[in-house]
Amino acid sequence: MKKIMLIPVLLFIVASASAQSKLRLNGYAAYVFNDGFDEANDVNTYYKGQVDGGLQWGGGLEFFTNPYYSLELMYLNKSTTAPVDFRVGATSQAKHEDFDVSLNYILLAGNRFKPMSNGKVEGFGGLMMGVVISDVKAPSTGESGSNTNFAWGGRLGANIWLSDRIGLRLTTQILSATKATGGDLYFSYYGPVVLEDYTTLWQYGLGGGLTFRLGK
Repeated sequence: MKKIMLIPVLLFIVASASAQSKLRLNGYAAYVFNDGFDEANDVNTYYKGQVDGGLQWGGGLEFFTNPYYSLELMYLNKSTTAPVDFRVGATSQAKHEDFDVSLNYILLAGNRFKPMSNGKVEGFGGLMMGVVISDVKAPSTGESGSNTNFAWGGRLGANIWLSDRIGLRLTTQILSATKATGGDLYFSYYGPVVLEDYTTLWQYGLGGGLTFRLGK
């Protein structure tokens, strides 16, 4: 949570450093699809489940180094559930838990823009890099845990300008977090951990939002 509270400070620093650049404020809402994971040491030590799909929302502050390139500091959040079946040894019983999961992404994105001839539409694409903070809670025990992992992704989209200041922003994106699901993030609530392997989280989303030109 303390890391999330740093976001307004980072946004202020970016805005101050880019005071002479063209700034945009972007708001995002997207549907992110299910992502399954499956890992096993043997028939008695395994976990299998998925991070359920759902709404991802967030925002970003974007500044342009020239009319065709921009940098954007972004925050994205997805709160969902992760139904998991698991077992941690021959002497234990198979268990199931619907974990509460909150994924908080802090990303820096580089974008390349291609304005259309009519000036009302501009396509863009880019890469994103940063971290994801995963907060997980087991409702049956009340125990919770948190993990921070490297995250990266890519996206394609278009801005459709409704006026000189306000535009509709359409995006398709994929985000990946290395070794972000499984292991003791899920199973430490139930005693000694036998299986500590992790799998990579993949989050594919389609969405839209609004973009606002700031300044003159």
